[in-house]
Amino acid sequence: MSFYTSVVRPLLFLLPAERVRNISLGTLGLFGHTRLGEWLLAHIYGYRNPSLEREVFGVRFRNPIGAAAGIDRDGKLYRQLGALGFGFVEIGTITPKEQQGGIRPRMFRLPRQKALLHRMGHPNCGIEKAIDHLRRRAHGKRVVVGANIAPNNHFARENAAKEYLRTFRPLYQYVEYFTVNISSIVTSPENYTSEDKALVEEILEAMFDFRRGQNDYRPILLKLSPDWDTRQVDDMVKILVDTPLDGLVVSDCSTQWQGATRERERGRMAGCTMGGAPLIDRTEEMVRYVCSKMDFSYPVIAVGGVMSAADAQRLLDAGASLVQCYSAMVYHGPAFPGRTCKALAEAAKTKNK
Repeated sequence: MSFYTSVVRPLLFLLPAERVRNISLGTLGLFGHTRLGEWLLAHIYGYRNPSLEREVFGVRFRNPIGAAAGIDRDGKLYRQLGALGFGFVEIGTITPKEQQGGIRPRMFRLPRQKALLHRMGHPNCGIEKAIDHLRRRAHGKRVVVGANIAPNNHFARENAAKEYLRTFRPLYQYVEYFTVNISSIVTSPENYTSEDKALVEEILEAMFDFRRGQNDYRPILLKLSPDWDTRQVDDMVKILVDTPLDGLVVSDCSTQWQGATRERERGRMAGCTMGGAPLIDRTEEMVRYVCSKMDFSYPVIAVGGVMSAADAQRLLDAGASLVQCYSAMVYHGPAFPGRTCKALAEAAKTKNK
């Protein structure tokens, strides 16, 4: 056991989950605010190996392990997260206007399952402040930054394409790729209709049209849900094949968590979705399915259930080009990305002997 899991984590877990999150990320931001602090983080936690570098959808990544959306909501911590060893950071979810998200308490831990439950509701600072945080990237892009974007809560569906563009257009020059979060567009299988697919196509076409007029090319990816049925997944894969979409993010948090906790806890956790270790099997299943459906011709970023280097390797072997994590940082601490990259590099070296 590491010092974090044996000493630090038990102390942190005495506090509410979201308070620990805020304290941890606040400390990371403060410590890594200067160039010296960033260097120290990289020296203590980071890991670099040329064998891990790869090019995906035209972007060069120094390693395949990324910070999932939800860690750096406002685009303030990408340098520090890169110093910890992440090869890329997906900021957000960013919405056009600032929003506070769900009512607290809205994040819970399930330590036995190594899972997190939350009903965050995309709290973030809004597009204008996010751009202010990203302007410093002009002085050097040491880590790839993507943006997870969505409309504000309670948007009008007929204006969905315009809502996404309100974030997509101003962010375009500041990030390397976009993930289109359509959780508010494509809902549960029983409520899904062909109109949902048509609306997703309309949203994406507005982005493609804007991109055609730009000097620089920004890849656009669509994020799928682990709760979708085969029809929904097939429709999104068809959109990928039939349009200039660049790839998929597979998958997301799940609403199927009720069996993971006791009956008396479910009331205060109502409306939550689950991330963490229980999702790894479903994520691998979906990655294999979508990759086979598109004949392994398009990039996939896998996210959901990655808690170890072995989990990451499972998803890479299933066909993913890149892997993201979130809950692993809660349960394994800041050394997780660097330690995972080192394990992947050593495993590859052993395999090639």
